[in-house]
Amino acid sequence: MLITAEMKMADLIHMDFQLLAVIQRIGIPLGFREKSIDEVCIENNVNTDFFLQLANVFHDADYFPKEKFLVFKAEWFIGFLRRTHQCYLDHKIPEINEKIVSLVDEIKDSSANYELIKNFFTDYMRELSVHIGLEEKTVFPYISALSECINQGKKTDDFIQNFEEYGIDIYLDEHSDIEEKLFDLKNILIKYLAPPTDNCKYNSLLYEIFRLETDLQIHSKIEEKILIPKVRQMEQEIKNF
Repeated sequence: MLITAEMKMADLIHMDFQLLAVIQRIGIPLGFREKSIDEVCIENNVNTDFFLQLANVFHDADYFPKEKFLVFKAEWFIGFLRRTHQCYLDHKIPEINEKIVSLVDEIKDSSANYELIKNFFTDYMRELSVHIGLEEKTVFPYISALSECINQGKKTDDFIQNFEEYGIDIYLDEHSDIEEKLFDLKNILIKYLAPPTDNCKYNSLLYEIFRLETDLQIHSKIEEKILIPKVRQMEQEIKNF
């Protein structure tokens, strides 16, 4: 089912509660009453079509209108991705880590196996933090500097000083597939480790890993299929300055 502007925002959440993540990351607070998606977006200074495209991508795995996404401003993606990073670092990753630590603490006989899982995820947290740090400290400021150059019709002093020698392909050379290790962790838990007595707690851990993996896949798709091609267009544009 395609999500449209006339739908009530509250009905959207009832239809797919996981879209709460999109609503939060685009900067819309709860408290919709009976307002439509369009009304809520207008009230919160959010482009309605941008929200609709993101919501449909998260709702339907087969939906990905690249051409529509490419017309949106790069700054809109940066804002969304930054809030996504914050969600990962402040909530999703700590929650999964807490569940893993809890399992390790409760299991005595096979704790060595779970200790390996804990160490595996600790390494993953470190790698994700590096990945996010690169984007937050270098890639996003670079894109913002490109936008400012385009807005002014010339290379700004900030761009010349900080980014003249940088390019999005440098980022790609350092870019890693952060969702692949989650797939490995998920497989280890499913295939090789017997669950503890509390199957509910074990399944809850797996469920959160599945959710994070799916979220990261969409996150990476937005970066690789939309943001990077858009930045290449911007780079071409400022070559004429």
